[in-house]
Formats: sequence, structure tokens, C-alpha cells
Amino acid sequence: MIPEPPSPAKLDLIRRLLRASGLQADIDRGGFLDTYGRAGSQLFKDLAEARPDLTLGDAMQLPMEHLRQAYLPHRQVWQDEYEGHLNWEFTEDELREIVAFLESTSGQHYLTARWRMNAYISTNTEGLVDEIIREARRRLGLS
Repeated sequence: MIPEPPSPAKLDLIRRLLRASGLQADIDRGGFLDTYGRAGSQLFKDLAEARPDLTLGDAMQLPMEHLRQAYLPHRQVWQDEYEGHLNWEFTEDELREIVAFLESTSGQHYLTARWRMNAYISTNTEGLVDEIIREARRRLGLS
């Protein structure tokens, strides 16, 4: 809850945190849009229906390609939002500690392990998620 604009040193720490955490790469490529362009998404389904002549490869690639092209003119909004929120959320001292950790070998291992853990757990619980969805559908009277 820091309302003042960041000092140049704090802004540098914010940007280092974004890079070290992988958030900057997501901002740069619009990574949060992946959900909207994946196979099975509404955009994918609409494209497949409108263009039955497309190969499966094109049908899978084109939605992401066009989402990213549409995103690029708006990229700075996300950059400003992330930088503004990190400035608001953390003091310069806190950022210094977080960045030191994330830029360390242990910090990078943590980030890689977190990604790997999420991937393994998603795979290992896929059947259970399907079961939970079936149960929710049953409770809603949809099955």
C-alpha cells in the first residue's frame, strides 16, 4: 500500500523481479492469453467451424498467433499494471530481498520446481478433476 511513484532504484528492482520471476516474459508475449487460444478454446472452436479447410496444425497455431498480434498494441497496459502493482505492494527493501532470492541459484531452482510441481500435479490429478467436474454436473442436474 505504497501510493508514491517508485524511485529509479525501486523501478529497477521491480523490473528485475519481473524478469527473474518469468512475469516479464509473459507480459512480453501475452502469456495470459494462452488459455484463450488453446485447442478446445472458444476461439479454436469458432475458427475450426469457420475454416474447415485448415490443417490441425494451423487450427492450433493461428488462434495464438492472432491473439498475440492483437495483444501487442496493448502490451504496455500490462507492463504498467504489473509495475504499478508491485510498487504499491512492496517496499524497496522488500523488493531487494525478493529479487536477491529470485536471482539466486536457489530462487531459480524454486521457480523451476514450482513450474514442474504444477505440471506433475496437474497430470497426476487429471482423473480426479474429471471426477469432480462430473460430480458438479450431476449436482447441477446436467448429466
